[in-house]
Amino acid sequence: RLQSLVNRLLTPHRLPSFQRTNIHEIVSRVRSLVQAEFPRVEVVCDFDTSLPEFDADPEQLTQATLNIVRNAAQALEAAMADPRIRITTRVARYVTLARVRRRFALALFIEDNGPGIPEAIRDRIFYPLVSGREGGSGLGLTLAQAFIAQHAGAIECESEPGRTVFTVLLP
Repeated sequence: RLQSLVNRLLTPHRLPSFQRTNIHEIVSRVRSLVQAEFPRVEVVCDFDTSLPEFDADPEQLTQATLNIVRNAAQALEAAMADPRIRITTRVARYVTLARVRRRFALALFIEDNGPGIPEAIRDRIFYPLVSGREGGSGLGLTLAQAFIAQHAGAIECESEPGRTVFTVLLP
């Protein structure tokens, strides 16, 4: 597993290995990993069970989701009395992804009640080596964005003190 992670870090632009994937299995796995690492942080899931399986690389999507949720947990653990992350899946209608208009897409929302992303780095959080955390590598969101882009998806962030939401859209 470590060798695979190192390979992904060094070569984030490998082509995805697509297979039928259930987003809820990925999110449940990420939730379990984050809860084990950050027991003080409550991770709540709100799934739209009508979402079908779709073609994706489950390893890349797991890593992208884990990077986002772990960042939120790290920000919450130090700063909050009632740390909470909410992961929501929904259907997005009529979205444009990779210059293609799509009738339906999968929307994954990762919301936390933390201190927010500092204003000074908010517009650069997806750049390599940009981190708002002491000792952070600044690669987590860069890799997440690369993996989402390889799936012809998009990732966005809205942040203010008390609420940060990452939105991932996948075809």
